[in-house]
Amino acid sequence: MRSFMIQQEKNIEVKNEFFVSTYYIENLINDSIANKIGVENMGNSEMLGELTFDQKIEFLLETGNFSIIDNSKLSVFRAIRDEFNEYEHTNSIEESFTSTDNNADFLLILYPQEPFLPRNEKLTVALYNLIDDVKDLVNAFTETTNNNEIKMYKSKSVFGININTQYLSKVSTMLLSLILLR
Repeated sequence: MRSFMIQQEKNIEVKNEFFVSTYYIENLINDSIANKIGVENMGNSEMLGELTFDQKIEFLLETGNFSIIDNSKLSVFRAIRDEFNEYEHTNSIEESFTSTDNNADFLLILYPQEPFLPRNEKLTVALYNLIDDVKDLVNAFTETTNNNEIKMYKSKSVFGININTQYLSKVSTMLLSLILLR
């Protein structure tokens, strides 16, 4: 009985960590979307508050330049979140995976482990690996989005004229090369 209780507590802990990670990832996606559409304060945006987690992941899938495997990781992460929400009171991680898409098998193929481990343990380790990968994907997407936006909107005033620094950099490089070539 005690072993069952310890296992159940561990499953709850894994699911809680999954949901905390989901919250973190969702906030990163919110920041990316806000940055991409030019919203400075997320709290003031009614549209972003209305988007579901599924829609935010769909935004990533459509606008991110991810590989097929990375797209699959994001899609499976979204599906697992939905399964965990629906089956939050299951006794094991394995029982939480109920979709016909076989997300549990996908995780075990994607993150292979020693054959002697119990399936529930393998799924737990694979789930942590998926969480780390999705965090990395979203962080990379956020950094790319932020860097692109900074380049697009950063401008300087030269002689009272607002000029995009990207163009200013090109113009100054051309002028410098003309001066040096004389």
